Amino acid sequence: MDTDALILPDIFKNSLAEQLAAEKKYLKVLEKISGSLMTDEFKSAISPSETDIESHISRLSGSMAALKQKSAAKPSVIDDELLSMLKAHSGKGQSILNDILILHIIKLIFSIKVSRYESLHRMASALGYQEYAMLLEQCSKDDQNTIAYLNQIEQNVMYPEVKK
Repeated sequence: MDTDALILPDIFKNSLAEQLAAEKKYLKVLEKISGSLMTDEFKSAISPSETDIESHISRLSGSMAALKQKSAAKPSVIDDELLSMLKAHSGKGQSILNDILILHIIKLIFSIKVSRYESLHRMASALGYQEYAMLLEQCSKDDQNTIAYLNQIEQNVMYPEVKK
């Protein structure tokens, strides 16, 4: 008997729960820091409607309910550290340099989210959870689009502003 096959469903469910907890915290923090940003395009880019975080929360919640998995009390250690980094740079007044520092952290967050959603997608596929696999793949694509949008703002708005 393959004991790894018995463990994968538990890893998958735990990872889903941690990701849901992380998404909820990211939603709150991004809403909070957007008021301290100087760049209007950046504020818009990290809004819930642009980042699709609310959709991700809904997809994760639905998947967990169907799997009868309880929510994790807190996100992973990595997410906690990223949230701490983000909070450390927010509320320091409005400046383009602070926006750039926050942008770098947010891009790191979304890059890690893409990686995590891709892993969750592969686990769901391996477990035969095709419906969840499609939802998780969409979350990854949403976050890739957010990164692309942030890259455009970085290149076309923020860096030219600093160059002046």
